[in-house]
Amino acid sequence: TCTPQLRPLPERRSRMAKDFTYRQSFEADPSTVFAMLRDPEYVQVKCAATGSLETTVDVNATPDGAVTITSTRVLPADVPAPAKKFVGETISATQEWSAASPDGSRTADVSVDFSGPLSFTGSLSLTPATDGSCVVTQGTFKASVPFVGGTIESVAAEQTEKYLKAEESVAAEG
Repeated sequence: TCTPQLRPLPERRSRMAKDFTYRQSFEADPSTVFAMLRDPEYVQVKCAATGSLETTVDVNATPDGAVTITSTRVLPADVPAPAKKFVGETISATQEWSAASPDGSRTADVSVDFSGPLSFTGSLSLTPATDGSCVVTQGTFKASVPFVGGTIESVAAEQTEKYLKAEESVAAEG
């Protein structure tokens, strides 16, 4: 069962922001799951599974075991036409993972930049679960667009949930 500790979200300064939490389950221990998450080939496959036309991946590890994973995807934004100009067609995600704890768990700060006036900031936590591992994505979408920002944030949250479900499917098939 996936029941990790959630970190408190930072206090928002405006009404236009959408909180997001999603839990993924994987059938392997945290060390194995992390090895998969940081594998550039896996990142390429999961991005292709979600419609990416082109993906670049950069993985940098430090001697203490911390790892930064940066991926940039070019994709046709799967959003309603009026929102597409605000979301854009590229997404750049950076995950700054801590070194592993003795049980293999890790945390990461994550930021996602869209080529439009939309962003996501938050955290990831990878923890052991009774049937493998759990990854929790938690954060906030922020669109700096008057009147339609809330709609854009909601669409981005829906698309992110689809992406994370696809990531689980790719992992299960691999």
